[in-house]
Amino acid sequence: MKRNLSARLPILLSLFLCLLSNLSAAALADDETQPPKIQHEIVVTATRLETPVKETASAISLVQAEKLPPGATVRPESVFAGLPGIFFIQTGLAGGSGSLFIRGANSEHAVFMIDGLELNDPVSPSRSFNFNLFNLALIERVEVLRGPQSTLYGSDALAGVVNMVTADPEKNEASLSGLFGTFRTGQGNFRLARVWPNFFLQAEFNTFTTAGISQAGSRYPGNSEADGYSQQSLALKISYRFSPDFRLNWQTRGLLGRAELDTFGGPYGDDPNSLQKSRFLFNRLELDGFFLGHRWQQKLVFGLEAGRRENDNPADTAHPDEGDSALYRSRLFKIDWQNNFFLAPNHTLVFGVDFRQEQGSSSYLYFSPWGNYESSFPQKTASLLGLYLQDQWKPWKRLSLTAGLRSDHHRRFGRALTFRAAACLDLPEIGARLKSTVGSGFKAPSLYQLFAPADYYGPVGNPDLQPERNLGWDAGIEKEFSDSLALSLTYFETRYRNLIQFYFGSGYQNVGRAISRGLEASLEARLFKNGNISAGWTHLSSRDLDTGSPLLRRPEDSFKVSFNLSHKSISLAAELNYIGSRLDVDYSSYPPQTVKLKAATIANLLLSYDLKEPLTLFLHVQNLFNTRYELVYGYGSPGTTISTGFKLKL
Repeated sequence: MKRNLSARLPILLSLFLCLLSNLSAAALADDETQPPKIQHEIVVTATRLETPVKETASAISLVQAEKLPPGATVRPESVFAGLPGIFFIQTGLAGGSGSLFIRGANSEHAVFMIDGLELNDPVSPSRSFNFNLFNLALIERVEVLRGPQSTLYGSDALAGVVNMVTADPEKNEASLSGLFGTFRTGQGNFRLARVWPNFFLQAEFNTFTTAGISQAGSRYPGNSEADGYSQQSLALKISYRFSPDFRLNWQTRGLLGRAELDTFGGPYGDDPNSLQKSRFLFNRLELDGFFLGHRWQQKLVFGLEAGRRENDNPADTAHPDEGDSALYRSRLFKIDWQNNFFLAPNHTLVFGVDFRQEQGSSSYLYFSPWGNYESSFPQKTASLLGLYLQDQWKPWKRLSLTAGLRSDHHRRFGRALTFRAAACLDLPEIGARLKSTVGSGFKAPSLYQLFAPADYYGPVGNPDLQPERNLGWDAGIEKEFSDSLALSLTYFETRYRNLIQFYFGSGYQNVGRAISRGLEASLEARLFKNGNISAGWTHLSSRDLDTGSPLLRRPEDSFKVSFNLSHKSISLAAELNYIGSRLDVDYSSYPPQTVKLKAATIANLLLSYDLKEPLTLFLHVQNLFNTRYELVYGYGSPGTTISTGFKLKL
């Protein structure tokens, strides 16, 4: 199979270059006008208010869901690949453990949200997001905000925020889409929207399945069994407008996931029957109203989430007397009351109160010829009460200023204070904007870090833990050289302290310190009427301040270049992703050894054709040149994959 695929790659490349040259010539021939101006979009995550990107001092990236390749609904790498300051890794093709590093920070230092309601798993040891639950049903765009954001979003937002934003439908519509590809990968989506004068309803069902690849890399001996993954989800959102100034929004979504896992990465890490099943339920209710002649807006949000993960790894032929099982349960309840006071057209004050209560429990059993081990984490509860204040002011047309303060109270460690200040200066004479922010963040200890019971080796949980903290700043410039070319460059630096680390014999302790600094750059250009190019580059230096060693799995340099071209009913998107070398650890050897993962360049290609107005066909080729690489040492990454499918508007 590999030989046949390698033989076809030159043919595919030749066809691609031929098609590209023909499309370029046709697009240039059709381009009788000047290239259109680059559009500046509206974001809500940076300030909790609808704000044009050009007036936002924060470093933020927008990913429109409709521009993502088919299959991205459950594939987070399609969203995050190549974004400035962002690096995503995952073990295997789908269903494996994932981590998102924002400006070099740990994955648990980012908050994941849907419409501002957080998704991080309360029962995870570090309270990180479970990427097996990643799903873009009903999502219009993803806003990725970089830098400390605890002033508005509280605990966990030390490095940034990932907010998946839903949209309100404007008309009745229905669509059906599907794909089939390599590794018996299949996906189906059905989306429906109905709009009435004061009411709308939209729903989406999707299902995804793949036979996958071996999570433990097949290049190592003993790893040949593929690990599959499947996910089904149903999302519903309704809105009713009681009057022009008051409305109710409610959304719910349920998700089921099934992932086949391996024991570890590296030689003989295969496990033929290790399985994880996940269930997740999400509910969000929002009351939104204007008062005092539209000078006071109130948003009251109630959120309720429940999760369950079950791991089952019975004995098998490779491990005849060894196995384990685990069960994790979590629940989160949140209330957020946000008040926006529009003091003047150029002055808005935001004040709010939020309350979060989370619960979690787990049980684990391991058996082997050397004895059994059992660990039970009884249900524990923790709560946070936060008060936040933000002042957004434009003292003159060119200058936007934002300042905020927040106070959180945790029943264990007491109070945490955070702040943030930001400025954006517009210089239209030279087509540039200067931006800078400074802020602090904190992360409360997780339930497991606080309350995990002692084991054979000594203490695990530590009820006296203090929150992790950081202080970060950035400064950058955005420059428009013409109506069709824009560049941006940002320098950032963040210092972390009180990082929680685990030590055998003493448990979790506040001892870690780290620093991350680097450069982020992006480019957007309209080459002609139907063609554009975009690029993002990150240079990162992240180090443990106690040991002086680089943080693991973070590349020093990474970039992505994307080229989009369309002519009549044909569209072509090509992208090139470069991942620099980085350090990792080989845990399959004893003692564990530090290893260096090689740099890699991955090319992707997407071709779509509007056969008729309601029907679009597509062909998607990932890892076009069959590059061999590892995101995590010892774990597999897919070679060339090809998928084809359709989208039909009903």
